[in-house]
Amino acid sequence: MDKSQTGQFGEAAVAKLYKKKGFKILEMNYRTRGGEIDIIAQKSGLVVFSEVKTRQASSKYLAKEAVTKSKQKKLITATLMYISEVGKEPDQMRFDVAEVYIEDDKISKINIIENAFDA
Repeated sequence: MDKSQTGQFGEAAVAKLYKKKGFKILEMNYRTRGGEIDIIAQKSGLVVFSEVKTRQASSKYLAKEAVTKSKQKKLITATLMYISEVGKEPDQMRFDVAEVYIEDDKISKINIIENAFDA
């Protein structure tokens, strides 16, 4: 799997997990000038903006370490643009970071860090 396929593989797995938890997927790979949001999911009045990071299980770095302050700012900017485009601010929202670890082209672990950072 190349880097793009690995990322898509991880995002699909996380979307499936959100669905299993009762969320509706509103958007996948929402792109704007300000950045990209991997998954936008909703459950009742809560909208989750999720950044997915997929790594090999043998990686010496945690996937969440790739979500730097700069990346967080881009996610917040993209979120504000999404809210503006939709025309309605959610009742509640949160930013999650989903860590996906793969081994031999299979998911070995998914860890969703809820409220990973504040806007």
